[in-house]
Amino acid sequence: MFLFDAIKNIDHHPFDCTFKNLILIKEIRNGFFSEFVFMCNFCNKQEIITNENRASMPVNSAMVAAIVNTGQGYTQLDTFSAFLNMPNMSNPLYQKIHYDLIKHTENTAIEAMEMAGKEEARLAVEENSVNENGIPLITVVADGTWSKRSYKSNYNALSGVATIIGYRTKKI
Repeated sequence: MFLFDAIKNIDHHPFDCTFKNLILIKEIRNGFFSEFVFMCNFCNKQEIITNENRASMPVNSAMVAAIVNTGQGYTQLDTFSAFLNMPNMSNPLYQKIHYDLIKHTENTAIEAMEMAGKEEARLAVEENSVNENGIPLITVVADGTWSKRSYKSNYNALSGVATIIGYRTKKI
């Protein structure tokens, strides 16, 4: 809808030029984001229309987030794009967006965990659940796992996952 609304809103006063007066000069692509550069054949004004609303999540970020959240990677995005007959973003662009997405996710997770910890501490103090030094005694529930990556041998993966959940708030 955004693209069509942008086209619909083209109006060059005082000449009353509209989209029918525009000639496509070029398309500038950056991954799945496109800028369409038009020139008016009547008043020579240049118009640039994009395929995304700047107030929304950028299309390239949305594509990388969707691929990552479905357990896929660049190769699968490339295959998906080929099936849709759409040009894919470059691998370096994908890697940059992927890195930025991971950093943003990590920062958001840390912020949420700090807020949950402060809320657990506040609730512990309100319930007078503190030690002799006034440090809140926070009850948590912890769980973790790691995979058994065994192909006819017996060894564990080098990494796993652990979760600590506040008992009172049920927040991570």
